[in-house]
Amino acid sequence: MLEIEQENTVVTVTNYGLDPEYVAVQLYQLNNPGESPEQESLTSVGEQSQPALFASPAKLTLGPKQSGRIFLKALSTPDKEQVYRLAVVPVNNLQVTGGHAAVLGVQLSYMGLVRHLPASPQSQWVHRCIDGGMELQNTGNTRLQWRQLKTQEQDIEGFNLYPDQRRQLPVSDVRGMIEDKPFNLRCIAG
Repeated sequence: MLEIEQENTVVTVTNYGLDPEYVAVQLYQLNNPGESPEQESLTSVGEQSQPALFASPAKLTLGPKQSGRIFLKALSTPDKEQVYRLAVVPVNNLQVTGGHAAVLGVQLSYMGLVRHLPASPQSQWVHRCIDGGMELQNTGNTRLQWRQLKTQEQDIEGFNLYPDQRRQLPVSDVRGMIEDKPFNLRCIAG
């Protein structure tokens, strides 16, 4: 994961293989941060009329054991955290001519998370008791990490809440850590 707090950030990519690699670079804005990678909705920054962040160059050629740099440039500072995926994908140039031999080409791609942070990060949240359960809401402008969550009966898997997101928990009490600070919440049935 990469956090962008200034105008320019550099990502270094290295070809550890024995053959040259042709690499395509693409930056996508994550429309639904906090969802599992399988459910992510992405929009290419190239499709946005006024992107806040872009990556350059769009293509790299890397020889064996060679490194290249990708520049992430912030064109504006967001009011609330924005989340992106930086895709670094080898372009496959395998060609098979003649013969009956099998060819197997394996290349790895990378899709890293990029957090574009506001100038003045604020961690704030509220909770509400609803029908015997609890709703947590991020009212700040940066991601909140909820970890080590426990109730009297069970452990709850940790999660992230991004600005303006809510999470319903089917429990009346929960304790744990939020941004490395302990909390303990209880809804009293009334």
